Amino acid sequence: MAYSDVTAMKVRDALGAVDISEKQMMGGLVFLINGNMTVSIKTLKTGVEQFMFRPGKDREDEALTIPGTRPMIHGGRRMTGFLFIDADDCDDVAFTQLLTMSRGFALLLPPK
Repeated sequence: MAYSDVTAMKVRDALGAVDISEKQMMGGLVFLINGNMTVSIKTLKTGVEQFMFRPGKDREDEALTIPGTRPMIHGGRRMTGFLFIDADDCDDVAFTQLLTMSRGFALLLPPK
């Protein structure tokens, strides 16, 4: 599993003290709140570090206005409520906005 330990620590610190778990999957590290996927980090084969955020369907359009974000396409299908952004394009403001949206969405979901 390829991901940056520095970026993983940044996500851990930003998520705070909610019920967070981590799982290595999808070729990277996924952070879950109450068992619900919230954000992941992964280093692609090209060496590009990438975030996957889950702002949810209701805030996806808003999240996609943040420069550098793009819809999540998996197996040729758009995954509604999820998006990608390369770490190099994700400044502190974008990171905070996207993580706040994703954390808020995860906290609305029932625990798994």
